[in-house]
Amino acid sequence: MILAFRTFTEWNKTGLDQMFVYASDTVPIFTPMLLFSLFMITMLASYFSSKRLGNDGDFAASFAVAGFITAIVAIVMSIIPGMIDTYVTVITIIVAIIGVMFLYFSKRK
Repeated sequence: MILAFRTFTEWNKTGLDQMFVYASDTVPIFTPMLLFSLFMITMLASYFSSKRLGNDGDFAASFAVAGFITAIVAIVMSIIPGMIDTYVTVITIIVAIIGVMFLYFSKRK
């Protein structure tokens, strides 16, 4: 049994955004994994950078910063039709809110 796969030439649209829409349409988990990767890279880079510069990494602040950056990228991606689902955008905003709450309640004295 041969399956018919959709190719990018059949998509017949130009632009970098349409390439991401095509990837998101073909592999539905592409955009959430892209956002998760952005979140993890930002969080770990921020944590280890603050740990290297200040000898004390602040995980809560790194989590909050990564949540905000990921939420902003998800909101920008939601402007393009078909790029990202609404529930993924809502989840990234919820993660950003959880990061702020985590930062607020983990203040050191």
